[in-house]
Amino acid sequence: MSFTSVEFLFFFVPAFVVYWLLPRRAAWQNAWLLLLGTVFYASWHPHMLALLAAAILFDYTIAVGLHRNPADATPARTALRRRLLWLSIGGNLALLGYFKYLGFMAASLSALLERLGLPGALPSLEIALPMGISYFTLQKLSYVIDVYDARLPACTSLPRFATAIAFFPHMVAGPVTRPAALLPQLEVARRLQPSDVTTGALLFLVGFLEKACIADNFAVTLVDPVFSRPGELSASAHWLAALGYTVQVFCDFAGYSLMALGVARGFGLSLPVNFDKPFLSVNLNEFWRRWHISLNTWIFEYIYTPLTTGNGFFRGRLDLGFMLVFLVSGLWHGASWGFVAWGAMHGLGLVVVRRWDEFYRGLCRKDRKWVARRRTRAYKGVAWALTMGFFVLSLIPFRAGTGPDLLAFLGGLVPGGARENLPLGLFTLATTVGVGLTVVTVEHLLGLPLFAPLSGRFLALPAPIRGLAYGVVVVYLGVFVPQTQGLFIYARF
Repeated sequence: MSFTSVEFLFFFVPAFVVYWLLPRRAAWQNAWLLLLGTVFYASWHPHMLALLAAAILFDYTIAVGLHRNPADATPARTALRRRLLWLSIGGNLALLGYFKYLGFMAASLSALLERLGLPGALPSLEIALPMGISYFTLQKLSYVIDVYDARLPACTSLPRFATAIAFFPHMVAGPVTRPAALLPQLEVARRLQPSDVTTGALLFLVGFLEKACIADNFAVTLVDPVFSRPGELSASAHWLAALGYTVQVFCDFAGYSLMALGVARGFGLSLPVNFDKPFLSVNLNEFWRRWHISLNTWIFEYIYTPLTTGNGFFRGRLDLGFMLVFLVSGLWHGASWGFVAWGAMHGLGLVVVRRWDEFYRGLCRKDRKWVARRRTRAYKGVAWALTMGFFVLSLIPFRAGTGPDLLAFLGGLVPGGARENLPLGLFTLATTVGVGLTVVTVEHLLGLPLFAPLSGRFLALPAPIRGLAYGVVVVYLGVFVPQTQGLFIYARF
């Protein structure tokens, strides 16, 4: 059941009505949300419900064990706490590794043995990937680590903890909502607020437009036709496809995140913002503070910072830390060497940015004119162009993978030869690219101080006028936008 399917409409409307007709008690509301999460997950993978339940119970039990053995206890209990922490980390990583990476590792090892001319080819392993496992694994790990570090009290209510993990808006493709942010909201009864409904509806409609009108349209008309025939079409087609895939990924994932935030607001709950105008970034550091915020915050807080500030080998090795965390990020996105290459590119990119900053600060200390130059529009323009160009190019292995297809696509970027043009009419091509770029540009500009009042004025309009505007959008979507069951890109990770 996808957010963009007709089935979701028939699921959400009664779910919303019953939720707000229930007694204003947190336990009743949480029980209904847990049932909704179970039904929603079963619509994707009914045979995986037992696995989800076992995973939730596993970390709930470990956190309760940590709660019963406080940090200032005896040395024996301190050792027990450490064992419980590593049991959670090991168990979660083992579960994720089995379902997501075992087949990839077997295929890679088999290919290596074959290249070396050694016997022992391994059988191909086809293991069904449980929906959302990458997301609820990180959520549960952050919870146990926070309880271990005494940053969060353990939740002693299993139903409330299960509700936080199985809350259906963020279950399939995030955001990576930490239980530390959601559990306090589930402790108290929620009341229906008109502002939550109107804001949630706006977020959902904007996300739906991005996904159904932009991302899916770019995929069908521009991206898939070129990536399915790498090297066969013109260089302009390849560049348009690379740019188009960038727009597709953003509108697909940012659209899902907005829809998830909107649905959650409909139930009186808040999820973390996952995108903050990333295409306004002038360096990679800033970009990763704006793109997939929940994942990158998680990675840097729970992996990068402990490694580079701890007492181990990685202490002070910031460059090595960047490479490691983005290799982890690449593998988190999927079990493929294309994702590994994408992660390695961004790790190396962050190393270059950090070294450049160190070099430039040295110039500034010698001569203050360099400070003024960095603030000029020319400097920021060049920095922005390099950042965006790098990101667009990095998505090619993300989409094409590695091997012959990647090499063919990269070769297709180079002009020359009598290759075919993109099989689209000029009007269709201009409309597809123009509408997509316009929507993304407007969304980014509305966040700037110069344009921010426009969205504020719209939200300040009387409710009937806003309702009419929403209705027009809904009618347009119902008439002109096909309803599909297609997966969101990040739901596959």
